[in-house]
Amino acid sequence: MLYLHLLMRKIYYLPLLILLIQISCVEQGHLKVNTVVQHISSQPDGLHPYNDNSATRSFIFEYTQKGITRLDLRTLEQIPHLVDSLARISKDGLKYHYRLKEGIKWDDGSPLTADDIKFSTKLMICPLTDNSQIRSIYSSVIKSIETYPEDPLKFTMHANTIHVNNKTILGGVYVQQKKIWDPLGVLDNVDFTDINNPEWKPSKEIEEWFISYNHADNSYKPEKLLGLGPYQVTQFVTGQYVIIEKKNNWWGQNDTSIYNAAKPDKIIFKIITDDNSTYYSLKNERIDASTAISTKKFLNLRKNEDFNKNYHSEFLDRFGLSYIGLNMKPDGIKHKKFFTDKKVRRAMAYLTPVDKIIDVVLYGEALRQTSNVSPLKKTYNDTLKEIPLDIEKAKQLLDESGWIDTDGDNIRDKIIDGIKTPFSFRFSYMKSPVTTQIVLMIQETMKKAGVDIIPNPMDFSLFYDRAKKHEFDAMLGGWASSASYSDPMQLWHTSSWVTKGSNFCGFGDAESDALINLANTSIDPEKHRNASWKLQARIYDEQPYIFLFASKQKVAIHKRFDNANMYIERPAVILNNFELNTNYEAPTQDL
Repeated sequence: MLYLHLLMRKIYYLPLLILLIQISCVEQGHLKVNTVVQHISSQPDGLHPYNDNSATRSFIFEYTQKGITRLDLRTLEQIPHLVDSLARISKDGLKYHYRLKEGIKWDDGSPLTADDIKFSTKLMICPLTDNSQIRSIYSSVIKSIETYPEDPLKFTMHANTIHVNNKTILGGVYVQQKKIWDPLGVLDNVDFTDINNPEWKPSKEIEEWFISYNHADNSYKPEKLLGLGPYQVTQFVTGQYVIIEKKNNWWGQNDTSIYNAAKPDKIIFKIITDDNSTYYSLKNERIDASTAISTKKFLNLRKNEDFNKNYHSEFLDRFGLSYIGLNMKPDGIKHKKFFTDKKVRRAMAYLTPVDKIIDVVLYGEALRQTSNVSPLKKTYNDTLKEIPLDIEKAKQLLDESGWIDTDGDNIRDKIIDGIKTPFSFRFSYMKSPVTTQIVLMIQETMKKAGVDIIPNPMDFSLFYDRAKKHEFDAMLGGWASSASYSDPMQLWHTSSWVTKGSNFCGFGDAESDALINLANTSIDPEKHRNASWKLQARIYDEQPYIFLFASKQKVAIHKRFDNANMYIERPAVILNNFELNTNYEAPTQDL
């Protein structure tokens, strides 16, 4: 029995040993290995097709999942992906007709059909799916999917109303195989009229199906992480790496699209959270690509002659933003009413040294912004003025709001709900050398106005969970964005606060909701722009966020790969298009 136990342990550890040897070979400079080692700075929150939502998860999905359309990274225009053309639109603008390309197959050889599109869309917009943070983006647009028995590749999306996102919304739905997820056809008994009905009461069978579907195993176990992409997840080791490998006999292997290429045999997403470790991994050629390193370390690398011989590297503008979120609707018990007053929120903006942060922490490699819309977009409201560092102005606003230092301890205080409350709040952030430095700089400035910050570092999962539950005072966060239209529903609509979506701070009222609706439903470019400008101005005035900057993307790619292009649109690289240069020779090192 002991021998059998030891034998089983040997068998169990053998795959892990082989894997570690493989990674080591790549890291130690075996430049002929057709494996891309891509650095990621945080673990994905999971790889569930709908319930997880981190930027890292979306990065990996570039290679394992497919939508019917996608944004071309080169032209920044929508292109057909699984369908033969972009939507053919009815005259009333409410019907969007598609036909799937011939020959697309799932990994088991079954053909992709319109039933899979219908099934996937049901999952995305159903209130029983655990995706409240993004669901409203889709449910506010999609009314139903119609299929046609005479043609299994044809389908029509029916829209709820005229909406800017009608033409592109289905591209964000990662298509799932109905046969695998629902072999008994449980969801056949769920109609779109049920899903769209707030009074719908699902049967016990349906509730149990969704409990199973929302299970954490569907976010982490490789055998559950199936998709139409050219790569399959084969390893997911918490805190260390995610490995995807090229499929055999994949349906798109003869396609000429760069998005259907599968040139590397394997891609390792190596999790390195420490900036120094990332620096040395690049310096010692242990990773092939990175888009997540601090500006300081990146600048230091670009001064290194050996690094420049081995890597292509660039600073790139990008869509996205960093911000400080202020809890406008705290529970008043665990989280005090620090930021319920607009004057106080504006005072916090006057106490935030944004320009100094950009100069000192980011070495000038960032674009300051004052709005929820990227300055790179045509709809950016450039009339909104940057709020300068002005400690005296902040003091004045705090005085007017009743925050006074009444006991001489250099911390302002106020009677709130009958209790003397010092202005001492917890500032949540995802811990890294850069974020820590930013928080300490803000802490130092706010102290000069009698405001006390208690730094509250945490990992991504806890940070995001607390934000969704509104369990924070203030938070330092960031959003990745895109060249395509970003529906403000997700971040700014009041419903997104009620459902624990991404409106973390509690912004909004009937007027701002109406502006969101107007922006979303205004197809005319001028009307859309005007509505967007008004919404941006309203957010600016209410100050739920202190908008900081969009830091530049720092991209490094090893020269042993050809076709290693860089793009302003996220994720900045197309790893499946990296082609190993078998003639590449490492540069001679100077002695």
